[in-house]
Amino acid sequence: MNYPKLFSEGRIGPLVLKNRGIMMPMATDLADKDGLVTKRQIKYYQERAKGGLAMIINEYTGVDDVDSIPSIHNLRIARDYHTAAMEGLVDAVHMYDCKIVAQLHHGGATSNPSFTGRQNLAPSAVPIADGRPVPREMTLEDIKRVQDKFLAAVGRCKKAGYDAVELHGAHGYLIAQFFSKYYNRRQDQYGGSAENRARFLTEIIAGIRERYGNYPVIVRMCGDEMTPVEGFLTLEEGLEIAKELEKAGIDAINISNGSARNGDANCEPFSYKSGWKKHVARAYKEALNIPVIATNTIKDPAFAETLLAEGVCDFVGLGRSQLADPDFMLKAATGKSEEIRQCIGCLYCRERVLRDAMPIRCTVNARAAREIEFEQLARDGKGQTVAVIGGGPAGMEAARILALRDFEVHLFEQSDRLGGTLNIADKPAFKDKLTRLTRTMTAQLDSLGVTIRLGQPANIEAIKAIKPRAIIVACGAEPVVPKLPGVDGENVYLAEEVVAGTVQPKGKVAVVGTGLTGLETAEMLCSAGHEVALVEMAPEIGPGIFPAIRNDELGRLLVHKPAVYAGHKLLFIDGNNITVENMSSGEKIQIEADSVVLALGVRPRKKIFDELKEAFPEAEIRAVGDARRGGRIGDAIRDGFEAGYTIRG
Repeated sequence: MNYPKLFSEGRIGPLVLKNRGIMMPMATDLADKDGLVTKRQIKYYQERAKGGLAMIINEYTGVDDVDSIPSIHNLRIARDYHTAAMEGLVDAVHMYDCKIVAQLHHGGATSNPSFTGRQNLAPSAVPIADGRPVPREMTLEDIKRVQDKFLAAVGRCKKAGYDAVELHGAHGYLIAQFFSKYYNRRQDQYGGSAENRARFLTEIIAGIRERYGNYPVIVRMCGDEMTPVEGFLTLEEGLEIAKELEKAGIDAINISNGSARNGDANCEPFSYKSGWKKHVARAYKEALNIPVIATNTIKDPAFAETLLAEGVCDFVGLGRSQLADPDFMLKAATGKSEEIRQCIGCLYCRERVLRDAMPIRCTVNARAAREIEFEQLARDGKGQTVAVIGGGPAGMEAARILALRDFEVHLFEQSDRLGGTLNIADKPAFKDKLTRLTRTMTAQLDSLGVTIRLGQPANIEAIKAIKPRAIIVACGAEPVVPKLPGVDGENVYLAEEVVAGTVQPKGKVAVVGTGLTGLETAEMLCSAGHEVALVEMAPEIGPGIFPAIRNDELGRLLVHKPAVYAGHKLLFIDGNNITVENMSSGEKIQIEADSVVLALGVRPRKKIFDELKEAFPEAEIRAVGDARRGGRIGDAIRDGFEAGYTIRG
């Protein structure tokens, strides 16, 4: 066994776990509008149980549908009618020898009054963030009523067959608000000392023991809220709370980090290194005598093994790694670690749920939360030949799925390696996870026996020679170059050329377009010592980028103090100057620029698709990825997956 610690048995109270891998709770927005678990949601969790986990802690599950509805599709167990549906989830997970835990949740001040029609409840009348609704301070009667709702929910979980419950005391929700000196300013027995601030929860724990005996109880809390505002939990203050919970008789503690004002310490962008917060979990492991579960930006089993060997925690919390590859544990156990699709830290999952109020999805796993739609691949290829034109993410994914369906797949890639635009996108700072993605996708194709023709452009004659039944066109896109005076000058470059290092801009540089590619190009130029001006038509630079990613990137870029011309459009380039126009006032501004870099997006290479349609009238032909529409990595992988899945057998 390559990972002896990871695959050793462990205990949480009376529970015996077959290994040390536990899936962490992550909101999916897959429940129905009444909080009932759906078939789609059940299939999503079952897929991960099937992948070899010891235990799943399912997403935050509401105990109160009167005063706590954080989202329309929040999973709930607040009513007796929720119980039977939850039994279906429990049974689906237990089928694969996997334990399941319900994470019980009350939003407190994070609830949404537009859904409840009521003023939020909280320990004190302190809004969760600036500009958010002011909650009502809970009376002693309110406290008792909400505690009883937690206890009733525990009873429903036990009836549904859950192996344990986790009480959600992290990320700024109600229990965490009681822990916090910032949100909890009470002067009674529920405020002040650590013992008092933990009392709301310790009384719930006492109630569970009185009603349900030794039914296992886990608590999730933020070991360090990492929020530089007075009153938010520090590591030392968190340890004080944890010791009160241990005295109250919990069976394990699940350590997260961050707060309602610092989500990045919980679900971090790609620039954060694996293990950057392991000192927090280690402190709890050393201070407590109960098992410690902890997340630590775990991308691969080798790092999980290291955390266990170092004594950082007793169980590794696997979050986004389970979105990216539900077979993480199974592949690790069977010597296929190189085929694990690792999370790339893009936060698309968080963007979907938190910003867009849409069901969770994953950039690198097109099946995530869609398992019910793509339940089983039809093995109907019968050795028929399919040509895939282009070895970027869309082409590689289409080739993988077609190979799994027993097609004979020939992948044509004109360069000397697979990856396509990933081989450019991985060049900026902290983007090495994309290099790993390319390696993983390549390993998957190798293991499936896909014929890969590197350095071989897909001309018509070469394709005719293999007599394809179908053709997947994944030839990518070409950069957008506006038809403006001066854009054909020798000092005008494409962002892709700059990032790849095939050109070297000189002197002062104007970067036109500030999507993520433009911002990353500007950061590279600034780091190389160039004076940079950013030109963007939108009112702010970085339009459309998820705020956590945008803020992370700007945090590195703006320290270089580039000139920013948001709300301006490029009119023309004249030698070592560009002229832009303020889109509000019409004022024209001349900016000195020895070099100009265009980062204005891409458009599909339609000519190739049209030529293939004409040359192969009998073949089924699909365009995928950037060859179909300019988009993100996730769009390309999803296109490739769906094309591979739906090509006729």
